[in-house]
Amino acid sequence: MDKKQILIVDDEVDFTEIVSTLLDFHNFQADTINDPKQVVEALQKKHYDLIVTDLMMPGMDGFQLVETLRGDPKYHNIPVIVLSAKLLSDEERKRLLVSNVSFLTKPFEPQGLVEKITQMLA
Repeated sequence: MDKKQILIVDDEVDFTEIVSTLLDFHNFQADTINDPKQVVEALQKKHYDLIVTDLMMPGMDGFQLVETLRGDPKYHNIPVIVLSAKLLSDEERKRLLVSNVSFLTKPFEPQGLVEKITQMLA
């Protein structure tokens, strides 16, 4: 069985490495990007089954990234999980729900992330 391809987007290198290691351990193929502006370019080169992203990043935040993905017919169906320590306002929560994005709060339970990914890819 082919490993599911996961793209992890976060400006913190240590965080992307930890999540990548976790997902590799659970038999996913995880790639990391630390500059959200590089995501579309990465998607043009490789198919990803799911994207895990932070919200608070310099240059392009997670909301802008999700809007970019959802606005492009080639990428609008890719499942997205947002991992963030940010407390969401009602409006921000609605923006994510309307965009069909799952949200997990940092710090997160590693097994909870694996279960959420497995559920979204089922």
